[in-house]
Amino acid sequence: MTVSGNLVQERPNIEQYPGVYISMEELLRLRAAGLELDLRGQKRAMAAMAGLHRSSFRGRGIDFDEVRIYQPGDDVRNIDWRVTARTGRTHTKLFREERERPVYLMVDQRQPMFFGTRNAFKSVVAARVAACFAWAIRTHGDRIGGFVYNDNEVQELRPRAGKRGIQNLFRVLVQFNQALEPAAASRHSSRQTFIKALQGLSQVVRPGSLVVVISDFLNYDDITQQHMTPLCGHNDVIAIQIYDPMEKQLPPPGVYGFSDGERNVRLNTAPRKLRRDYALRFVERQDALRQQLYRLAVPLIEISTDDVITDRLSASLGMRVAPGVPP
Repeated sequence: MTVSGNLVQERPNIEQYPGVYISMEELLRLRAAGLELDLRGQKRAMAAMAGLHRSSFRGRGIDFDEVRIYQPGDDVRNIDWRVTARTGRTHTKLFREERERPVYLMVDQRQPMFFGTRNAFKSVVAARVAACFAWAIRTHGDRIGGFVYNDNEVQELRPRAGKRGIQNLFRVLVQFNQALEPAAASRHSSRQTFIKALQGLSQVVRPGSLVVVISDFLNYDDITQQHMTPLCGHNDVIAIQIYDPMEKQLPPPGVYGFSDGERNVRLNTAPRKLRRDYALRFVERQDALRQQLYRLAVPLIEISTDDVITDRLSASLGMRVAPGVPP
């Protein structure tokens, strides 16, 4: 599914802007992180939602294989009554475990993600997180699909296994990421493409799939929650929130210059009330987001732009990093 909008942008100088734009080379290098994830069971996967009354992780499903004559010991619940009535002999259905489980990565590359004060922009961190998941998914043998979106366009990626799944995802991630512009940072960003991506997922996702939503969730509200709800009914969903430390707390007291690419402002961060109110608003937004996702049994993993991504994923999702390999 493609929504209106075209990405026609000259490739930025990646070497000149480390942490501002992602490159294909960087995404490929993340394979060396050696992350592994058990996508079949819950184990530590719900650790981010301590106290949750039930696990939303259902594991792999089963596919119908064939029908054969009923034998003593077969589960009577699997009797195929239509075949039994037609043949006059009791038949039972046989099932086989799915060899692959589709995993969908929904990655936010809207303009508010083009921001960062530590190490890398949120848009870059989101792409890195998606790449970490992609390599872990490939190692596990599952198919990789997803939706990458910006303020104007939603790009669907059909689930594919192995190298093709990785290549498709990385190509679109790099294309969307390198289309972000500093001069566009002041443009209004809405939740519409976020909702379109959720709607697209709900239409194509197979029950029992795993969906990983990677975003800053700044536009998440009751309307967005309504569109998230159907997706969570028959699938496992993980929310990965990317935020910058300055969204959580103002920098040390002083006078700072800020720019959105078009306007320049100066802000005195010394007043205590300003600092307290600013921090309180972040806490309130986080509490509201956690409560909304909690009602859907969706774990929320928070990753800051100054976090070591592999450490955060390892601690939250039971992943591990190969010894001696830098994040």
